[in-house]
Amino acid sequence: MPPQGSGEGLRDISFTLATGDVCAIESPNSDDAQLFLKALATLAMPSKGTYVFNGQPHDLRRYGDMLCCKQRIGYVARDAALISNLTVRQNLLLQRYYHENRLDIDLEPDVLRLCQSFGLMEKLDQRPSLLNTMEIQAAIVIREWTKKAHVMLLSQPEDFIGHAKFDLLVALFEQMIAQRLPTVFLSFDQRLFARFANRKIVVDKGSLTMTVPGTISAGSP
Repeated sequence: MPPQGSGEGLRDISFTLATGDVCAIESPNSDDAQLFLKALATLAMPSKGTYVFNGQPHDLRRYGDMLCCKQRIGYVARDAALISNLTVRQNLLLQRYYHENRLDIDLEPDVLRLCQSFGLMEKLDQRPSLLNTMEIQAAIVIREWTKKAHVMLLSQPEDFIGHAKFDLLVALFEQMIAQRLPTVFLSFDQRLFARFANRKIVVDKGSLTMTVPGTISAGSP
């Protein structure tokens, strides 16, 4: 997979994510770490290889074939976005519109509680252009969390939610773990790593190394 930014790219990688895995990414190059997350999210295409989701192989070159995967992957990262010509409420309901094939629905109570916690209740009927950066990022977190994803991918979620609301982030992680939702995250907040990760992914010089937190990987001094 070709490099992005200052990264070295990814070469001949193999990675499997299972139910209950909570994987923290470590890398000396943040661009390579982000590229790995994008690859998992089907947003970066390798030149060769196989992508298997829920036991079924998929062709990354065929968007229609990948759509069923994308709908079940929660992705919270800087390149995630809201649809600009829809209100926040419509953005949060978009997946339900699609699956339920109806427009006369509203946000469920648990979604409204999250909107209240993140301070978005007064912004639900506004378009993203009227929101500040933190409000947009909070809406993305809520959208991805409530889409009932089969996999959750997060890049520096502490920056999305804001350090002042760190307890909200901890609560979301605790829910993911309780549901045994496969999760991969990149974070510079060691509290998240120490408390939640049960696997560590080291992305370095184009390759992956998997370890269990607290162990010494092969080749380490």
